[in-house]
Amino acid sequence: ERGGNKVEGRTEGGGGFDFSAMLTVADMLPVMICTLTPHYRYGFVNWPYADWFEKPRSAILGQALSDILGKEAFQFRKPMLEAALGGEQQFFVTDFDHPTRGKVAVQTSYIPWSGADGKTQGIVCILTDITEQRVAELALKESEARFKRIANSAPALMWVTRIDRVRDFVNDAYVDFICGPGGDHEEARMADWRKRIHPEDIERIVAESIAGEAALERFTLEG
Repeated sequence: ERGGNKVEGRTEGGGGFDFSAMLTVADMLPVMICTLTPHYRYGFVNWPYADWFEKPRSAILGQALSDILGKEAFQFRKPMLEAALGGEQQFFVTDFDHPTRGKVAVQTSYIPWSGADGKTQGIVCILTDITEQRVAELALKESEARFKRIANSAPALMWVTRIDRVRDFVNDAYVDFICGPGGDHEEARMADWRKRIHPEDIERIVAESIAGEAALERFTLEG
């Protein structure tokens, strides 16, 4: 017994096998790990899993998954659990109402665990709390949406070119200029602006554009 997890095993030679090193590694991993029996009861939980639920391991081991997650959360996961018991690995991301942390986002993998006879003995569950990542992604999307609203309200032509020199955003004024009022954003974004420049200016402007972008500093082109 180690930290509430009962561990038994044998080597091929018949001697006892010390799982303490394996348990130490499981406790040090930055993910939550547990195993479930075919009746969806806990057989093992690592320290991050118990800590995330703010319970001692002894309060989780042997308990039904529905008692720890809640019946509604369990019913949502039941089809994936049944598929895992049928031998199909499952992967999904979902929200979870944590009892003290509120709504969180969790990435989950259900991996079938087979015995020597090839039959599924249970499920290995690997979970990662991705709430901070989800919040950061949401903030980035909101920031991008604000930028586009501001850019589209501007009367000047505006566009964004990535470091690889691919244009990935054009504002409404740019679209109107390239394609005419009500034009297609994708057509305007993909348009080759070099074909719109006067032949006497093209060589100079292309050279100045390449040099300006390489310098990663503010520059002006006129043609």
